[in-house]
Amino acid sequence: MSDHQNSSPEGAISHAVWTRGCLTQSKPDMLATEVPVALVYNGISHVVMMTTPKDLEQFAIGFSLSEGIIECPQDIYGMDVVPSCNGLEVQIELSSRRFMGLKERRRALAGRTGCGVCGVEQLNDIGKPITPLPFTQTFNLANLDRALKHLSDFQPVGQLTGCTHAAAWRCRPVN
Repeated sequence: MSDHQNSSPEGAISHAVWTRGCLTQSKPDMLATEVPVALVYNGISHVVMMTTPKDLEQFAIGFSLSEGIIECPQDIYGMDVVPSCNGLEVQIELSSRRFMGLKERRRALAGRTGCGVCGVEQLNDIGKPITPLPFTQTFNLANLDRALKHLSDFQPVGQLTGCTHAAAWRCRPVN
């Protein structure tokens, strides 16, 4: 079986996946790669998420915004992606005010979508119900439909593999 890893784009790998009994047919298919990624704020590890090792700075900003860790990207003074033995670390330098707010919060980061395992603090937390968020957002459905139609344009790994998550940020006001 030939190895197509070198010609694969970042975040995907080509691998033979078709087998039947003892027979294997070398038919390459693109699979998404995921690695454990620790988000480390001002030297303190906050959460580990399984994610594609691509666009990690954008992932860290989006996670930080959606979790209320930052109010805007300017609350982040610097960011470095550092390989480690067990995955990758995104080392994020926060403003003092945002870091103090983060330290005061209890970590309750069960993944909001997908399988719900990412972000849990301990195994016993898997499967516990998630408290619904308050209804504070309204959306123009035509704008939402238009955005969803173009979301895949920004997901090259998803286009190749058909199996990656996506996230988008909505700015107010929406035109």
